[in-house]
Amino acid sequence: MFRKITSLTALLSFLVTTLTSVILYIVPEGRVAYWADWHLLGMTKTQWGDVHTTVGTLFLLALLLHIWLNWKPLMNYMKNRARELVVMTGPMIVSFLLVVAVFAGTLFGVPPMSTVLEYGARIKEQAVETYGNPPYGHAETSPLKKFCGFLGLDVNMAVASLHEAGFDSSINENSLIKDIARSHGVSPQYVYDVIRAAQGGDPFSMMPAQPPEGTGKLTVATVCKTYGLEPEEVLARLKGAGIDATPESTFKSLAGEHGMSPKDIYQIVKGK
Repeated sequence: MFRKITSLTALLSFLVTTLTSVILYIVPEGRVAYWADWHLLGMTKTQWGDVHTTVGTLFLLALLLHIWLNWKPLMNYMKNRARELVVMTGPMIVSFLLVVAVFAGTLFGVPPMSTVLEYGARIKEQAVETYGNPPYGHAETSPLKKFCGFLGLDVNMAVASLHEAGFDSSINENSLIKDIARSHGVSPQYVYDVIRAAQGGDPFSMMPAQPPEGTGKLTVATVCKTYGLEPEEVLARLKGAGIDATPESTFKSLAGEHGMSPKDIYQIVKGK
């Protein structure tokens, strides 16, 4: 009975761990997932990560028990025809080389390991384009007053615009952005869009003084979407600084081509 429970627990926890591994492979990066209030099958990124850790630990324990219960058969795999224990048998050498190849290939960026990583990166980049990027780190946890102050927005106008858009009348300057979003069943990005649309003025002046985390990975198009900028104006500002760009250009690639940092590119766009 104990052997059966151990084997079945190892199997089921392996299946769940495999599922959570796939989910965490495709999930948006933390800042984007939290900003978009991302869910899959009713679970957040944090919940998927927690399940991966706990069920993965259960799988590890069940696997260790499975190895202990099947120690003799495993030792037989490492014996030669004379029934002598030989650690580096043919199967063991092949398994060892396979693990080393994947390990080294990952470090040196060799296909197919690099292909797997690049595909995952593209999935996450697409998520940024779909859900938007927070104007600064953990913006969704900020009270409305702090959020507006950081971005140079009028908090009273922000509250009025949210009430006008049908958000709960109890929302005030101390309400957290994520709570405002959840009360209306929308993402923090949507709340930001509502507030920004009502402010008027120059959207470039509403950009944070310093680029938020991950800006280097963003494309010009994504930055425009995040801050409500006109792509033509952004490209014109970059052109004026001697930088030829397209909407698909990332800030990191533009910086590398012109001996700058992504922060320098950001400041050119902002106009500082």
